Amino acid sequence: MIKSILVTLDDSQSSESAKKLGVSLAHFHKASLTGIGVLDEPWIAAPEAIPLGGAAFKVELDEQLLEDAKRRIHKLEKGFIDYCKSHKIACSIIDATGVPAYEIEHFVTEYDLLVIGKDANFHFTTTEDTSISIKQIIRDNPRPIIVTGPTLANQDSPHVLVAYDGTFASSRALHMALLIGIFKGKTVHIATVSSDEEEARDRVNSALKLCQNHGVKAHIHPIATSEKPSKALSDLMKDIKPCLVVMGAFGHGGISYFFRGSCAKDLLKSTDIPLFIYH
Repeated sequence: MIKSILVTLDDSQSSESAKKLGVSLAHFHKASLTGIGVLDEPWIAAPEAIPLGGAAFKVELDEQLLEDAKRRIHKLEKGFIDYCKSHKIACSIIDATGVPAYEIEHFVTEYDLLVIGKDANFHFTTTEDTSISIKQIIRDNPRPIIVTGPTLANQDSPHVLVAYDGTFASSRALHMALLIGIFKGKTVHIATVSSDEEEARDRVNSALKLCQNHGVKAHIHPIATSEKPSKALSDLMKDIKPCLVVMGAFGHGGISYFFRGSCAKDLLKSTDIPLFIYH
């Protein structure tokens, strides 16, 4: 069961979606909700080459940038509190300072679930190289994550899609989703992609049996094709219109077999359907 949820706060549109989904999940699961804002002081005040006599100017500029960042973070935190209040959801705030990825990984150990926007950026810039590394969060985070896009696609849909490839990573993701009740009130679909139809059926039936052991009924989609898994899954997603996709990623030894060819990256990039990821 989901008892506590942590949502990252920044000014990207995908993080706005994360906030909305966090509130919705907290309401449905009757879970506590916390927003985390991170002041990336190490990045803002990082040492850099400056002209002779420019040290005082650098210190003054850093102070101005830090104050501006604090102001914007506090505005985001207030907006989060106001939004939660408007939906009658109790919430709390973590006001952290440090490297965002490390701070999030530290605090999330107290929670059951992390919700984060895929374009999360704690530097209030649009430059790609300053964006938080979602890949790092997925790889190092000890809790399941839901990654949101700029919009929340299909949120009125009762369907959830499980992308299952038979690896430990995808098995753990499915098992965790079952344990925390993410399928409650949903129609579950399990899909696997293989060039061999018999192999696809064997994989998907294994996942089906696990769901049945937890009293969850599921529809199976063994997809026999030689096309990229991300393409096959995207086509299926267009048909069933899931509100959530459950998938495993970054398992032991690197990206799992199912995600060779950048399947996970493709879906993170191409869809606005929230992705439940656990490794």
